[in-house]
Amino acid sequence: MQSGPDNPAAIAQRYTKSTGPLKILGSGMGGVVFLSPDLRTAIKIHHQASTYETEVEAYRRIQRAGLTSVRGLTIPKPRAHVPAWKLIRMDVVRPPFLLDFAGVLFQPPDFDSDAMEGWHAQLQFLFGRNVSIVYDVYHLLERHGIWYMDFRPSNIKLEGLPDYDPTPDTEPDDLG
Repeated sequence: MQSGPDNPAAIAQRYTKSTGPLKILGSGMGGVVFLSPDLRTAIKIHHQASTYETEVEAYRRIQRAGLTSVRGLTIPKPRAHVPAWKLIRMDVVRPPFLLDFAGVLFQPPDFDSDAMEGWHAQLQFLFGRNVSIVYDVYHLLERHGIWYMDFRPSNIKLEGLPDYDPTPDTEPDDLG
């Protein structure tokens, strides 16, 4: 992580008026998420203005639609945003949840058939028997002008849903 007054940790500390280090809840290409000292909210600092603006717009659409969850997955409620710091403060959520709207699209994806085939194969690989839940989420958000493409186990936790099947899709190889 970069150092200096504009690094994500320094921004989060400045925003929360914290002098000590903040716990990192997650990080990725889009940004870093810190647990606030209040232990009820998280602070996401985006690396790029474009992902910050996308996520803020996604939350606006989610709020306009009155969504607090989709298909039983809790969506974090945004509490504040600071454009100058590319910062969003949101509620901390527990599984089952859906996170990270920085990579959504606001128009249907325009990927070639090979790319879409790869995306579907990846979803099947990642979610196995539970992939229908992922597709339900995709289509429910699509109705509100949000095309969520970043389905990863770190962004969508299905554990706790009544119809979640924890059974692995494949059996171990028969060594006998």
